Amino acid sequence: MGIFNEPRPIAGVAAPTRSWPAFEHAIPLTRRILTGSDGFFEVLARRRSALGGSVSERELSSLLWHAMLLRERNRNSRFGEWESRAAPSAGGLHSLGIACLPVDGSPWCGLYDPEAHELRSSSSFEGAVSLNRNEIDEILSSKHGITLQFIGDRRRYEACYQHWESLFWRDAGALLGIITMIATALGLEASPVGRNGRDIVAAAGFPTEYLAGGAIHIGSAGTTDKIGEGH
Repeated sequence: MGIFNEPRPIAGVAAPTRSWPAFEHAIPLTRRILTGSDGFFEVLARRRSALGGSVSERELSSLLWHAMLLRERNRNSRFGEWESRAAPSAGGLHSLGIACLPVDGSPWCGLYDPEAHELRSSSSFEGAVSLNRNEIDEILSSKHGITLQFIGDRRRYEACYQHWESLFWRDAGALLGIITMIATALGLEASPVGRNGRDIVAAAGFPTEYLAGGAIHIGSAGTTDKIGEGH
């Protein structure tokens, strides 16, 4: 039996320009970037889902930098612009953003802008932080750390692919996997949060064309509680 909803590229189209809501506050992040010294297979062997303590600016800055760093850009690709970053992305579109939602009063809150290496925020994020704090407490029983909420730009997927939905979730899963490995390499704790629905994204001020794509909760390696063996 054939699969009739397989994603297919739409010929002769260009992706809409990447754009996000115009949040009014900019919070610069330090460029003193941390790097890990262990080899890949050492990091792979250490990776576990666990909870941790509050995350410092330098830890968050380093994690976001490595996860979203632009390595190459080509403006003459199938959809007009192709980019290379650590996580693979359908068509090289890289139409996922990361919103940082602290649960412990940390000031590092907002949508990450990888070009400027800063967080973009507004008062609307307060509602999203509150919703996320309650949900993380219920799901993980964690009162420390920062949740990285994935947000997708539906317009770019929809313009370039038929049956694009699975590509969106594939991109979110790939980014999540990359972030878990970076967190482990940096000595941080990471726990994926498999949630759906856009309540938190809407509360942060994102219109309906922006999609919630799951999340991952990050903590420092101070005090940790393992979330089950084999995660």
